[in-house]
Amino acid sequence: MRKLFFAYCILCCLQISAQHVFDSTLIKANDYLLLNKPNITISMLDSVINNLDNNNTKQAALQLMSNAWKAKGNQLKSLQYHNEMLILKDSLNTLQSTATINILKSNYEEERQAKELAIQTATIAKQQFLITSISIISALIIAFLIVLYKRKQSLLKTKMQAAILEQKTIAAHAILEAEEKERKRIASDLHDGIGQMMSAVKMNLSSISSKVGLQNEQDKNLFDKTMALVDESCKEVRIVSHNLMPNALLKSGLSSAVKTFLDKIDHKQLNVHLYTEGLEERLNDNTEIILYRAIQEIVNNVIKHAQANQLDISLIKDADGISCTIEDNGIGFFLQEQQTIGIGLKNIKSRIDYLNGTVEWDSQVGKGTLVAIHIPYAETH
Repeated sequence: MRKLFFAYCILCCLQISAQHVFDSTLIKANDYLLLNKPNITISMLDSVINNLDNNNTKQAALQLMSNAWKAKGNQLKSLQYHNEMLILKDSLNTLQSTATINILKSNYEEERQAKELAIQTATIAKQQFLITSISIISALIIAFLIVLYKRKQSLLKTKMQAAILEQKTIAAHAILEAEEKERKRIASDLHDGIGQMMSAVKMNLSSISSKVGLQNEQDKNLFDKTMALVDESCKEVRIVSHNLMPNALLKSGLSSAVKTFLDKIDHKQLNVHLYTEGLEERLNDNTEIILYRAIQEIVNNVIKHAQANQLDISLIKDADGISCTIEDNGIGFFLQEQQTIGIGLKNIKSRIDYLNGTVEWDSQVGKGTLVAIHIPYAETH
């Protein structure tokens, strides 16, 4: 590679030197022509004219040769060299024109390609914009449809839940009505049927005793014990009948009914304190019955399980609704064991739920139990 480079450099130097020699020869030949020595000019040009590679230099040499022959008086030779010069000139012009045309064509082609590229770029940009717009619009439509579908599903779910809740409410109301009717029926049967039968038994026993005339002391004691059992049975029938459907609840309302129920408790074993407020006006029948049954169930649980000696009950009605708290100082229980206590507490919760109310238990072992019930204002009217 180094040798080739050196050879190329030498060749270039030789070409430059040769061109310099040709240029010097042309200048000298022109000087001889100016000195009116055309023969010397012709002689000098003959030796170099065919070796000229530079077309511009050759064109100048041909013109100078034509002038020399003309100065010598040979018009034919002058015309011959002049024509060769014109041909060479035309050739050079043609080459130059061709080069110019090629350059123009190249520029035109570049401009055409640039315009086509710009058009293609603009087309691609429009297509991308169109695709992006369609994608965004499609995404928005899909999102809108999804939101619409979810909203429709939510409305449908809400309607279904409302329908289910309404059905549950209707079913709960029907169950409560059926329970209360059954309680009334049983209370009526106990009071009017078994109670009257027990009274008749007592009357018949008294009549038999007066007719027979018991003389034996042992028989008298047996008769007295039998009459006491009959009296106790009648009393128990009345108590059960009143608990099933207390007259005080039907006549005087919740506060009076609860007070009557609590008065029957042995206060020596369980000291009960009742506080009421705002219950001068009657509540609706369902609220009174459900609250009475709830208080009754909770108090019975306290008596059976709590081993308490103090029980505080408050019934307060205000603008928000009615609140009931029942607190004892008994042994308490673990709230996690609430499910094992019995179905009584579950019945209380289901009844309070029917009134859209809430019931909460707060209990700790050894620290007693607090039950808080709240029924909203709308359900108390």
